[in-house]
Formats: sequence, C-alpha cells, structure tokens
Amino acid sequence: MKKGFTLAEVLITIGIIGVVAALTLPPLIQDYREQATVTRVKKFYSVFSQAYAMAVQENGTIDNWGLKDTEMYEDDDGNSLHSEESFEEYDKFLTIMSKYLTKAGYQKLHNSKGEGNSENTGYVLADGTQIIGIWLQPSNCNGSNSYCGDFYIKTDNKSYYDENNNFKPNIFAFRIEPDRIYPFGTDDSTFKNYCLNGKNYSRCTGWVIMNGNMDYLHCDDLSINGKTKCR
Repeated sequence: MKKGFTLAEVLITIGIIGVVAALTLPPLIQDYREQATVTRVKKFYSVFSQAYAMAVQENGTIDNWGLKDTEMYEDDDGNSLHSEESFEEYDKFLTIMSKYLTKAGYQKLHNSKGEGNSENTGYVLADGTQIIGIWLQPSNCNGSNSYCGDFYIKTDNKSYYDENNNFKPNIFAFRIEPDRIYPFGTDDSTFKNYCLNGKNYSRCTGWVIMNGNMDYLHCDDLSINGKTKCR
C-alpha cells in the first residue's frame, strides 16, 4: 500500500493546481471588478438623482439656479479648454448640490494639464466614485428642450483615455434635464454605435443601470431590446 507521494507527484499536482488557477482566476477577478463597477454606477445614480430632485424641489429647475452656459477657449497649443469662468459655474452647481448630498467629499474643479481639462474631481463619494467633468447649458433647457448639460463620473483611479483618445470602460456619462438626472445610452442606436464597438464607453451608462452588467465588453450580439447577457 502506498504511504505517500513522491516529489515528482507533488510537483505535478502543484503544476496542475497552478494551471487551473491561471485559467479560472482571471475571469473571476474580472467579473468581480465589473460587478463592483456596476454597483458603484447604480449607487451614484440613485444618490445623485435623489439629491438633484430635492434641489429642484427647493430651488426650481436648473435654469433658475443663476448658472451660465459653459464657455470654451483655445490655449497657445491649440487645445480647446473650458474657461475659468465656466469652472466657477461648475463649482456653483456642485455647491448647490452639496446641500442635498451626504458622505461626499468636495474638491474645487479647475483646469488641468493632464488627461482632459476637467480631470480634477468635484465630488468624491465614500466608495471613491468621482465626478471628473461637467458641461452646463441652462439657458436652453426650458420649454421643449430638456437638455441642460451633462457630466461624467470615474469609478476607479485608473486613467480614462485609451490610445485612440476614447473613454475607457471606467467612465460613465449622465445627462442633466430640468427635472431629473438621466443616464446616456438607454436607446439601442447609441448602445450599438458607441458601446459595442468601443468608441465611447461613457455612453454605456444606461445599459449598466438597466441590465446590471458590462457584458458589452465581451460579446457583440447584445441589444437594448433583445439579448442583455453574453450567457
């Protein structure tokens, strides 16, 4: 009767375990990270939407907040940047919102020489989710026009542009409307034109909130009104 394992058998067993781990751990880690991102996006949407609704109830729609439209200028290198006056308007917007948000840190927005001129965060939630950019257009968001501006959030500390200067999957965009905050990417054409081909992952926000996954990163036969999971 065999009483133990030889060194060769032990090494073979360890090797097999290593191969199995190499095959199974990366997908599990990736799935965990994606689910963590989904949770952050949905949490942010819930918290910020409720805060915005309270702000509107108390102060009226955003076109009554005394905010000015975003203005751009061109620097000496030909880069199109938000004006400093616009960043002051963003801070006014966030200052008003801060009254209705809890457990969120605030940092003044200003121009940056780094990735995008609005790289510096305005709000940082307890889980690390950051607002990284804002565009305001309150003068046009009355009557039949529901677009008042938009903003972007980043769900981790990684960079947010790829080699083609497109947003990576850690960036999510929201639309500011008179009476609500609304995620970009709830229609099938936007989803297919930007998410499935990777041209602008920030437009996948609606998909993430509605379907609770980021499967558009793994298969290309998904649609808003059809298949919503790879498996």
